[in-house]
Amino acid sequence: SSGINAEYGGAAKWIPQQASAIKKGGHIMIKGRPCKVVNISTSKPGKHGSAKCNFTAIDLFTGDKKEAISPGHANVDVPIVTRLEYTVMDIDDSGFFSLMPNEGQGEMREDIRCPDDGEGEKARTMFNDGKDVMVTILTAIGEDRLVDVKENTKGN
Repeated sequence: SSGINAEYGGAAKWIPQQASAIKKGGHIMIKGRPCKVVNISTSKPGKHGSAKCNFTAIDLFTGDKKEAISPGHANVDVPIVTRLEYTVMDIDDSGFFSLMPNEGQGEMREDIRCPDDGEGEKARTMFNDGKDVMVTILTAIGEDRLVDVKENTKGN
């Protein structure tokens, strides 16, 4: 699967890590999806082979519950997950943000749609009320999700 990884515009989307080193609250790729680990149970080694790690995890983007089993000594893929804060410069008529990165991390983004869920509604309302809106965008495997909205009360 590492061949596919290299094709995503150069930057790696995940890294291998030993299954037994994954911690609760960490991240893991399950069936090609980036997930947050919510539970790990380890089974004792049987007569043949090694201890197995049973992972229960939640898809970072869909919220779906996923499960995976891996030998403790084997490598699993760990997605590279970033959380960046942006200032909302605009929300256009088709619902896309214009986002300015905070403190020079990353580039201006205009490819993220403001979702129609609670956080998206909050961002839209605050922006329409003339507030200085900051959003946190979680990114993994080239997908983005709005995870937090708050008012920037520091002022520029």
